[in-house]
Amino acid sequence: MMPPVELHGSPLPDPDATLHEVFCQNVVKYPDAVALVSTQQASTLYGIPSRSIDNTKDEANYLRWTYRDLSRAIQRLVSGLQSRGLKKGDPLVILMPNTAEYVIATWAAYQMGCAYVPLNPKGLSNLREMRHMLQAAKTGSPSNLLGIIAGASDMCAQLEELTSGLNCLRVLVEGKMKEWTPFKELMQNPASDIRQNLCADHHHHSGISDRTIFFTSGTTSLPKGCVLPSAYAFAATMRWRQSDVPMLPADRVLFTLPNNHGFGWVCIMSAFLNAATVVLPGQRFSPEAVAKAIREEQVSHAGLVPTMLHALSNIPLASRNMSSLRRIVMGGSSPTEEVIRVGLDTLGASGVENLYGMTEGILVSSGVVSQPSDLIKEGHVSIGTPLPGMSVRIYAQDSKVPAGVGEVGEMHFSGPSLINKYIGGADDDNFYNGEDGRPWFRTGDKAFIGNDNRLYLIGRYKDTIIRGGENIEPSAIEAVLGQIPEINALQPQIVRASSDIAGEVPIAVVNQNIDTSTADRLKEAILERMGDLYVPADVIPIQELGHETYPTTMAGKVQKAKLEDLVRIHWERQHAQEDRSIDGPISGPQVMQSLCMAIEKEKGHPIDVSLRMIELGVDSIMSIVILKRVQIETGVSLPSSLFFTQATVGAICQQISSVSDTADFADFTPVMEDGPPNICFSVLLQGTPRPGVPSLFLAPPGSGNAFVYRTLPKFADNRAVYSFGSPFLMTKSESSWTIEETAAIYANTIRSIDPQGPYILGGWSMGTATAYETAYQLHEQGKQVLGIFMLDLALPRPPPTIPEATVELFEMMGVFPPIRREGKPDVEVPGFRRRHRVAAYYAKMKYKPLPLKTSRRPRIFVIWAGHGDHDRMADMVVEAMDLLKIQGPGTKMKLSDDWLQAPRECFDAGGWDELVGSEYVDWGIVEDADHDTLIESEEIVPLTLDLMEKTIGKWVRDVEFQPNGTS
Repeated sequence: MMPPVELHGSPLPDPDATLHEVFCQNVVKYPDAVALVSTQQASTLYGIPSRSIDNTKDEANYLRWTYRDLSRAIQRLVSGLQSRGLKKGDPLVILMPNTAEYVIATWAAYQMGCAYVPLNPKGLSNLREMRHMLQAAKTGSPSNLLGIIAGASDMCAQLEELTSGLNCLRVLVEGKMKEWTPFKELMQNPASDIRQNLCADHHHHSGISDRTIFFTSGTTSLPKGCVLPSAYAFAATMRWRQSDVPMLPADRVLFTLPNNHGFGWVCIMSAFLNAATVVLPGQRFSPEAVAKAIREEQVSHAGLVPTMLHALSNIPLASRNMSSLRRIVMGGSSPTEEVIRVGLDTLGASGVENLYGMTEGILVSSGVVSQPSDLIKEGHVSIGTPLPGMSVRIYAQDSKVPAGVGEVGEMHFSGPSLINKYIGGADDDNFYNGEDGRPWFRTGDKAFIGNDNRLYLIGRYKDTIIRGGENIEPSAIEAVLGQIPEINALQPQIVRASSDIAGEVPIAVVNQNIDTSTADRLKEAILERMGDLYVPADVIPIQELGHETYPTTMAGKVQKAKLEDLVRIHWERQHAQEDRSIDGPISGPQVMQSLCMAIEKEKGHPIDVSLRMIELGVDSIMSIVILKRVQIETGVSLPSSLFFTQATVGAICQQISSVSDTADFADFTPVMEDGPPNICFSVLLQGTPRPGVPSLFLAPPGSGNAFVYRTLPKFADNRAVYSFGSPFLMTKSESSWTIEETAAIYANTIRSIDPQGPYILGGWSMGTATAYETAYQLHEQGKQVLGIFMLDLALPRPPPTIPEATVELFEMMGVFPPIRREGKPDVEVPGFRRRHRVAAYYAKMKYKPLPLKTSRRPRIFVIWAGHGDHDRMADMVVEAMDLLKIQGPGTKMKLSDDWLQAPRECFDAGGWDELVGSEYVDWGIVEDADHDTLIESEEIVPLTLDLMEKTIGKWVRDVEFQPNGTS
C-alpha cells in the first residue's frame, strides 16, 4: 500500500505553562498596554478607571482597561468566587454575552483551575440539550459544586429548574433574583486590591491544569462534550504571531463571535496570549456598532462569519471604511467567492483568511490572502494547511486506502489539539490510533489535497445527496447560490428529499416567503451554472414548514438534520396530495397536460414547445420520474422514448392530445422526424468555456446517450466538457445511419458552439470511431484538433462479411447491463436504446476510416481497461448466433461473460497509429477497470480522468512548443 499523503503544520513546542500563566506573563511584561476595550460599557465599571482614548482627556468615554487593570478585575472575581466555596476542579458554567464580565469570568476560571464551560443562553430553548450539557460538564468533577454565572435574570428560572437538586453557586450579572449572588457583589471584595497582584508570581499556580469544555454543534444528535486541549489555542496563537500578517502586542482584535463556540474561543484566546487588545463592540452583533468600533479603535484583526460580512456590506458607504483591517478571519462555514470579495472590496480589508476548525480540536488555515484567486481553485475554496503541530491525511471513504494528490476522500486529523474522545464515550468509533502510534480522528468531511499542497474542503459525506446513483454535494449548490447577492440574501439551504424513482433529490429551503419568479430564478441559476442534475426539485420557504426561522444549534449553525426532517414531512404530505388519479374519464388532452406539468415540475422551469424533445435534457432517471407521475394521475403509461425523439415538444403534445381513446396509448409510438437536423443535441457537462482553452467534445457510445459521461469528475482546470446525443436516435433513419453522417452533424455542432477551436475530442466504445471521423472532418475543414481520446476500443476494421446482430443476440452477450440506482431497483435499458446499439454495431462494422497525412494532425491517446475485450464483439455475435440456433428463439441462456471480465492480454496503439503515425499515438491502462466501469464506476472513473488530464497537459505544452505543427 502506498504511504498516505499528509499535510503537516510547523512544529508546536510543548507549552510549559497553562493558558493563565501565559496571560500572566503578558500582564507582567505589558502592564500598561490596553488589554480590553468594551465600547458599550461604562468607563468606571466596578470602580476600575479606564485609560482615555485621547491622552489629553481626563477620562475615557467607555471601558478601556490595561493588562494591569484587567488583572485586578480578575483577582476580585477569583477572591469572590473562592469565598463562596468554588475551588479547583469545579465546573464554572457561564451563559453570558460578550461583555467585560465574560472576559473576567473566563480568566478567573482558568486562574482557579475550574472546568471552564461557556454555553449559549439561547440553548435554554432546548431544555433537553441544556440538561445534557450541564450533566456532561459535571463529569469528572472532584466535588458536587457547580458554579453558574448568568448574564441576565430572564434565564434564572429555567436554570434553577435544570439544576434543582444540585449544589450550585448561582451568580447573576444583570438584575436581581432571590438565591442568586450579584456579580458586582463578588467584584467589591476590598481585600483583593490590597493582596499581591495575582500575576506577580504566576508560577505559584503551576499545579493547576487547564480544563476547557465545549460542545459539538449537535446538528444530528445531542451535543457531544469535548475537553479541548489548550494546544488548540496555542497553535492558533503561534500561527497568527508568526504569519506574514503577524498579530503583535497592542494590535486591536475585534471580538463579536459567539463565545461558546470554538471559533470564537480561539480568536479571543489568541489575542490575549499575543498581548493584543481585545475590542468588544457590544453584547450582540450589530453591524453599525461593529463598523464604528473598527474605525475608532483602528482594529487590525477580526473574526467574522459570512453572514456578518454580508450584514456589514449593507451599511451606508460612509460608515463602511474598515481599511485598518489587515486580517479578516472567516470561519463558521465555507466562504464563497462573493463573501471573500465583500471582505476585500466592499469592506476594504487588505487581507482575508479562511479558518476551518472542528470542536474536536482540528484547525486548518489558508493564511492571509489579498485576492480571491489566492484562495479559489477551479471553484473550490482552499482551507490551506494545518496549524502548528497538526497533521491531515486523506483516505478513501470508510477505509485506510490513501487518496492521491487531487483525489477526493475523507479527511483524517491528528495533533496535540485533538480531544481524547468525547465526554461519556459517544461515537468513539471515529477515534483510532494510527500505525504511527498517534491518535487520529475521522472527520466525515470530504476533501482533497491539491497540487499546491493545500487542503480543499468540498462537503460532508453524510450530507451527500445521491440522485439516481449520481453524487450531489449540497455545499456545491449553496456555493453557487452564494455568488448571487439577491439569492444569497435568502440564505438558501440545500437538503435531501426522498424520491421513489431517483432515490434522493435536492430541495432548496429559503428564509422567507418568495414568489414563483424568484424560485424560478434560483432554479435557473443552478441550471445555467451547474446543469440539470443539480436543479432543486422544489424551493420551500421555511415558513411553509411551520417555522419562522431555521432551526439552529446554540452555535448558530443551521441544523440540517432537523431541517431535513421538516422537509421530509412536507414533501410526503405534498406528494400524498399530488399522487392521486384524475377523477372521471381520461382524454388525450388531459394526458398531455399531465405530462407537461410533470416535466415542468421535474425540470424546475417552464418548457418551450418549440424545442425538440431531446433538447429538454431529460435523462433516463428523470424520464422514469416524469412518466410515473403521469401514470399515477391518468393511468396511462407512456414510453420513455418520447423524450429522445427529434420531434418538437409541440408536435409530441399535439400527437398525445389527438388520442381519443386512452386504450390506444397501449401502442403509442412517438412521432419521428424523417431525419436528423444539421446540429444535434449537446450538453455542457462541466466547466466553463474560455477563449483559447480547448473544450473537450465527447461522442456517445452505441446507446447514443449524451448523459453517459456525467460520471467524469470535474477537470482541475475547469475545462469545458460537452457531450452529444446521437442525432439519429428516434428518427426514421435510426437503423440505417453511418459514422460519416453522424460525424458531419457532430462537426457542425462543435463549430456552432466554438467556431474557432482548437478542439479536443474523445469517445468511449463505439464513440471512438465517431470521434475520429469527426476529428478527420474538422481537420479537412481547416480546424485544429489537438488530440483524440479513444476509450477502450481499437481501430475499426471492416470484416469481409458482417455477422448479423439483433437485440436478442446482444442480450445473450450481456451488452445491456441494467441502469443502477442507489437504494432502488435496477431499471432495464429502454428498447429504443437497444435498437440504437444494434444500429451502431452495423455503422462501426461498415466504417472505413481514412488516414490523416497532412500537417497539424491530432494526437491520439488510447485508454485501455485492464479487463475485457470489446474488440471481440463480432466474434461474440457469431457465438451468440450459434447458441441461439441450438436453444431456439426466446432462450434465456447467455454467453459466458469472460470476454467482458477476463484480464486483457495485449495493450498497444490499437491500430490507431496506422491513421496518424506511431509517433502521434500513446496509450495508458486503468488496471482494475473493465469496459463499462472505465467510465461508469465512481471509484474507477477518477483514474480515467487522471490519464486524460495528464495527456491534455502534454498536448497543450507540445502545441505551445511547436505552434505551427509539423508533419
